[in-house]
Amino acid sequence: MMKKTLIVLALLVFVLPLSACGVNSGSSSNQHQASKTKPKVKRDEALIKKNQATWVKLTKDAEVVKTDAYSGDSIVPTKLSDLKKAGDIVKGTVYNLEQMDAPKNMAFTKAKIRVDQVLSGDKSLVGKDYYVVLRGGLTTTDIYYADMNRTKEVDHDILVENPEAPLPKIGTQFITVLDKNNLDSGSEYSQILMKSGFTKKNSRPIFDEQFSFWVKDKSGKYILNNPKASTDLEDLTWSINHEFK
Repeated sequence: MMKKTLIVLALLVFVLPLSACGVNSGSSSNQHQASKTKPKVKRDEALIKKNQATWVKLTKDAEVVKTDAYSGDSIVPTKLSDLKKAGDIVKGTVYNLEQMDAPKNMAFTKAKIRVDQVLSGDKSLVGKDYYVVLRGGLTTTDIYYADMNRTKEVDHDILVENPEAPLPKIGTQFITVLDKNNLDSGSEYSQILMKSGFTKKNSRPIFDEQFSFWVKDKSGKYILNNPKASTDLEDLTWSINHEFK
C-alpha cells in the first residue's frame, strides 16, 4: 500500500510542473499574439452625428459657389516609396468641420481629425486629434469678393466648393500624409491660423490635399479625393489599397 502511495505522489510531482509549463507557454503565446494586434481607436458615432447636424444647419441656406482656383505648385509623389518620405501616412476620421478665417478671396475650413492608425511614420500619433486646414468652405461675400471689380451684393453666407479638393463629409474615413508643423507668427497665413485656434501642438498640415488625400468609398476602397487627377495617380491609389488593407 505504501509503495502505491509513493508511486502516485511521484507521478503528481512529475506531471504538475509540466502542466504549469503548458499554461505559461499558452499565456506567452497569447501575449505574443496580442502584441501583433494593431491598436484600434473607438469611433465616436454620437459625436460625429452631433457635429454633422451642426454643420448641415450652418450650410443648408448658404449659396454654393464653385471655383477651380487652386494656387501653389508642388512635387506630386507618384510612388508609395516617395509618399512615405513626405511625412506620416495615417488613416483617420473627420470628426468636425468649422468655419474659420481666411485671406481675402479665399475660403478655408477648420477640420478636426482623429488618427485611427499610422501606416508609415510616427506610431505615437495613434488616437490623437489634430486640426487641419481644408480648401473651400463657409465664408461671406464681403470676404470672398473683396476688392474685386463686380457688382456689390448684400453680404451673405456662401459655401465655396473646389472640385479638386471637395470637402469631405464629417464621419469620412481617409488616408493622407501629415507634414511637420512649421506654424510660426511671421506670415499672414500663420497669423490667420492662430487666430482660428491652431497651435503647433494641436494641428498638423496635410502634405498635399489636392493630390495626397484619399477617402473611403462605399465599397471599402480608398479613392483620391480629386476626380480631375484620379486617372493620373491610379498606380499610387492601387498601391495604397493593396499595402494598407
